[in-house]
Amino acid sequence: MNQYELLTIVPTLYTDVEIAGISGEITALLKSMGAQVLREENLGKIRLAYPIKSQHHGSYLLVHFDAEPSVISELNRKLGLTDSILRHLLLERAPGALEKKFELTSYVAPLSEEAKKERESTPRRAPAKPSFHRELTAQAPASVAQPRDVAPMSMEELDKKLDKILEGDVAENI
Repeated sequence: MNQYELLTIVPTLYTDVEIAGISGEITALLKSMGAQVLREENLGKIRLAYPIKSQHHGSYLLVHFDAEPSVISELNRKLGLTDSILRHLLLERAPGALEKKFELTSYVAPLSEEAKKERESTPRRAPAKPSFHRELTAQAPASVAQPRDVAPMSMEELDKKLDKILEGDVAENI
């Protein structure tokens, strides 16, 4: 028997009780095909990254099971024909997946107002220098240009330098 995991998206047209019923139907389908269900979990309702069949939100159901490889194609076909499932994904289970806790978060478009607020609320960290930086500069021959440490600039200083560069003829600087 191979190890599999099944993630399904159920539209939010259904109540929590109906979603539990759909989860039971999926489990019953798996058991009728000879699969051994090890774990089933409702991961909750979240906003989808894009509309699927005019639905903007979905409930995610995760099932871990063991089954013979011969039943997978038939299971995939039956899940695709089920009206109560928007999408499903059937994968071989990674080692240790049964012990992991899953948490889903809604998709946030990078240029949206919500993403802008999130970026502003989180503190920015300076990028860390690679740990091998000192080793490379110590071993590099003298003929190789060494990276120099540059003091950080303020935005005003950077704007002034850019204006100075752009004032002249661009072709002169090439």
